[in-house]
Amino acid sequence: MLEAETADGWQKLDFPVGAPVGKTKTILVDLEGKLPANTTRLRLSMAFEIHWNRIALLEKTTLPNATEQHAAATDLHWHGYGAFENQPSHLPLTPIHAETTDKPNWRITPSGWVTRYGGVNELIKAKDNKLAIIAAGDELTLDFDATSLPTQPTDTTRHFFLFISGWDKDADFHVAQGWTVEPLPWHGMNHQIYGREPRPKLDDAWIKKYNTRWIGPRTFRKLNKLTQSKTK
Repeated sequence: MLEAETADGWQKLDFPVGAPVGKTKTILVDLEGKLPANTTRLRLSMAFEIHWNRIALLEKTTLPNATEQHAAATDLHWHGYGAFENQPSHLPLTPIHAETTDKPNWRITPSGWVTRYGGVNELIKAKDNKLAIIAAGDELTLDFDATSLPTQPTDTTRHFFLFISGWDKDADFHVAQGWTVEPLPWHGMNHQIYGREPRPKLDDAWIKKYNTRWIGPRTFRKLNKLTQSKTK
């Protein structure tokens, strides 16, 4: 919850701020036209513990030449569970991409039908209600056509930003319907009653086409058996 302080005291601002999705993430909150006149301070309250490394108030500026690129090729495949860097306990867990195992670091994972392996261009090319459902241990690689970028002017620096729109789901007691992949979310749903709001009539043909891979506790037991048999 975000509040603004004026001469009349603290006022609750009626729009969601959200929270970083995962560890070591950055979020932006657009405050344009949302603050009361003569605001002197802001106060942020959370329902759970978050360690903020930096909070800053920035002004908008005109973007330089920006080019939007869509992935030319995609591949969803198995990667494995990353080992963690050896760091002090108060620091976020940081996985090592090159060091993986077939055994997860947790007991429970959301069960259900997820996206089959292979290309998923159709699912990620636009911000819509089609979803690439990526399970734990999966990896999605994106290839972009660098030759289609405009020529970079001299004495300039080019930055790359990855735009992602989606949802993250954990199997814990603080997440509604945390034990299952479904019900699937959609843009415009009421997040406060997730799982109880009927799904509207959408173009859901993609679900039967892509969600053909089952993930659940039995899947991970099989992976553990395969891992043990390989080590013998």
